[in-house]
Amino acid sequence: MDEIERKIKEIEDEILKTQKNKATEHHIGKLKAKLAKLREELKNKKSSSGGGKGFSIRKSGDATVGIAGLPNVGKSTILNCLTNASSKVGNYSFTTLDVIPGMMKHKGAVIQILDLPGLIVGASKGKGRGREILSASRNVDLLLIVVDALAGKEQLHNIINELHSAGVRCNQKRPDVKIEKKGEGGLRVVKTVNMPDLSNDTIKAIASEYLINAEIIIKERITEEQLIDVLLGNRVYLPTIVVINKTDLIDRRTLKSLKEEISHNGWEVIDISATNGFGIEELKDKIFSKLRFIRIYLKPAGGKPDFDRPMILNVGNTVKTVCEKLHMDFVDRFRYAQVWGKSVKYPGQKVGLDHILEDKDILTISISHI
Repeated sequence: MDEIERKIKEIEDEILKTQKNKATEHHIGKLKAKLAKLREELKNKKSSSGGGKGFSIRKSGDATVGIAGLPNVGKSTILNCLTNASSKVGNYSFTTLDVIPGMMKHKGAVIQILDLPGLIVGASKGKGRGREILSASRNVDLLLIVVDALAGKEQLHNIINELHSAGVRCNQKRPDVKIEKKGEGGLRVVKTVNMPDLSNDTIKAIASEYLINAEIIIKERITEEQLIDVLLGNRVYLPTIVVINKTDLIDRRTLKSLKEEISHNGWEVIDISATNGFGIEELKDKIFSKLRFIRIYLKPAGGKPDFDRPMILNVGNTVKTVCEKLHMDFVDRFRYAQVWGKSVKYPGQKVGLDHILEDKDILTISISHI
């Protein structure tokens, strides 16, 4: 057994043997921090010595979506339904041995879809090129986790565990914790919320594995694991949709029960049958929505809006975002903008750079001429 693996086993055993109470919680927290640090060290060691060529895909389009799942759940068929790609399809495991890209055009957006090779249990430990697949999944903007309708709950559990072990946090946002490193003074904890389940002593015990002098500012309730995630600093937080495929193989009552059970645990779920095309358009709409896209139609002064080629932005983007996308000089030369749509009180209202746009707004930008 490797020295790091031996230390990991010792700490895991100690955590199991230690009774959790107020007197031991900071000690257990410190052990968990050590454990997470050692696991990262072991993962990095194995990755550096593992060899193999990784998956290199250049991102393109307005966003990139990854399709993840166990082998033989229909990922390639879904890719072919969503895009014009021609990914090899077979009803046996490991049909896709590389990352297959395709482009989906929907509501004016151009979205890159990646069919990732099938994950297997143990992928995060390197089985079946698992580390390379999981590494590729860290670089997408949205993840589709595809499960088979016949074994959906078990497959979802396995995939989430592998992604979690690889540092991917599905449908979570980064905890609102700020770390300010200092030159001296030790560790100081500042909380803006009441946290009865995580004491300052426990926070300091966990942080001491990663920091010597720092101010830790916590603005929301978090768990020990979330604090460790922030301290490690290499976690990826991805919006995620669970796609139940092959729904034509089960009855409606069973499907309803499966959807309710998965969604009850906080997942956004959509059911499809890629083989017969059922639910594909709904899936496209869900992808567009989950990416938080809005469409902005540009209108030249005195002209007509271009409804065929909208500019794709994200919810919360402003007129300034549009200017930056159009030309690097537009912000400096900006005079005002006119907007027709839901974000203004009346048609053609004049607004400034900080005006927040909404879906289907029509926009005219006036700039000064040099």
